[in-house]
Amino acid sequence: MNKKFININIFYLILVILFSFFFNYFYANLGVFPIDTFAFLDTAYNIHLNRHPFKDIWVTTGPLVDYLQFFFFKLFGFNWSSYVIHASIINALVSYFFFKTLVENNLSKILCLIYALGLGVLCYTISGTPFAYIHSYSFSLLSILFFFNAIKFKSKKYFFFLPIMMSIAFLSMQNPAALIILVIFIFLIIFYFKTDEKKFIYFFIGGTIFSIISFLLILFFNKIPLINFFQQYFLFPLTMGENRVLGNEMAHISLSERATFRNVLGHFKFINVLIIILIYITIRDFFKKSISFENFIINFSLILCSLMFIFNQLITSNQTYIFSLIPFLAGFIHLNLNEKKNINNIYKNFVFLLMIFCVLKYHFVYNEKRKFMDLQNVNLQKTVDAKVLDPKFKGLKWISPKFPDNPIIEINFLREAVEHIKSEKEEIMLMTDYQFFSFLTEKNLNIPNRWYTHDNNSYPLEDHKYFKFYKHHINKTIEKNKIFKIYTIGEPNIENFKIYFKDKCFKTLEINEITKVSEIVNCN
Repeated sequence: MNKKFININIFYLILVILFSFFFNYFYANLGVFPIDTFAFLDTAYNIHLNRHPFKDIWVTTGPLVDYLQFFFFKLFGFNWSSYVIHASIINALVSYFFFKTLVENNLSKILCLIYALGLGVLCYTISGTPFAYIHSYSFSLLSILFFFNAIKFKSKKYFFFLPIMMSIAFLSMQNPAALIILVIFIFLIIFYFKTDEKKFIYFFIGGTIFSIISFLLILFFNKIPLINFFQQYFLFPLTMGENRVLGNEMAHISLSERATFRNVLGHFKFINVLIIILIYITIRDFFKKSISFENFIINFSLILCSLMFIFNQLITSNQTYIFSLIPFLAGFIHLNLNEKKNINNIYKNFVFLLMIFCVLKYHFVYNEKRKFMDLQNVNLQKTVDAKVLDPKFKGLKWISPKFPDNPIIEINFLREAVEHIKSEKEEIMLMTDYQFFSFLTEKNLNIPNRWYTHDNNSYPLEDHKYFKFYKHHINKTIEKNKIFKIYTIGEPNIENFKIYFKDKCFKTLEINEITKVSEIVNCN
């Protein structure tokens, strides 16, 4: 009987891992949204070329995604599948630990399975490909799970790995990780002063020291100046956040515009329902004195973390990705209800059925219709195999919002651009939101940026206090590598970048509808 029980557990565990992996893998191949789909493909390949984030490429999002992708390139080869495998493994990892946590807290195995599968449907699959926000979100969820197990079982192992997991989340993307770290840290302090067992702090400090040293070693061995890291990862993003929260003119979005009744209560209504249920359960049990100190801390940390996720979505202009909070919260609510002996099953059934409904609803909209990738108004039946662009893209079904009616036209433009770049004998600089040209041409194209949004969002404009710092970065690349040609493909326009080259003149030629080359010429 015991052997059978173990075998069922292993079967469920394997099912969770395989389902979450392949579910993400399938949808990752369906359609492209260039600025997001390929965001970390080229920067990861540039590490292979010994060009690093912060030092050679202006990045404002997590370098860890780049280095992880570089690792997967080395492991599985320089191809599209390596890119998709990366995100699929993260999806499987979150689902695995969620299943494991629920099982260890004596929830029915079949319920653990369904909740974990629900998380796998909505966690990373909404994007499918490596994306800094979802990396940060996924590892933030893992941090919450590690925090839960550390507090619940007073586990030294989880206390040690908790700061490591939080560091991974933060180095994937500052937010929402920073907000979740703040919540966890506050409740860790409360736990420290209220518990008799204080030795856990040594394991937590040990994990923290390990994380810091590991990161500093990465900077040291790759010769990345610490000032560059602080400028690009802390100081510049802080100005973006400040402008958005305060509604300054520099911000293309503001919190006051985003934090409307419709957005806060309407868009996230089902998440809010579950948060309210968890608040009610926690407060009710507190006054009845039927909740342990550990469970009280865990519940309120979950509530605050969920609110932080919503807040972060409101202050970012990016895609909505937090609907997997629904199976996540539902699972923990079910744990709370399961601990009550005389609880009516109607409450458990309500939470469970709500989760099922939401998973199906958001799967259809965000996975099937690819709303996250802004492909919901594109006919996904018109996709073409991206291997016609390059064999490295085998498996990717290409269609984008830029050429929704005839994707092959877009691919032909891109093929032409690839051939032009391959034929260049001199050093060039490439600015593009099709972030795969280094990857396809296997050339150092001196890409200066990860993203190109002309709004003080991905790099500073002339009126920004870090304008001079960025100007120095881009001109240093040109002068150091003796660059006389700048290619622009897609959205970036050389006219927008002339503010960084006031001492230079350009002669611009059009190669095709999406590709231009600007030659630096004598101003006389």
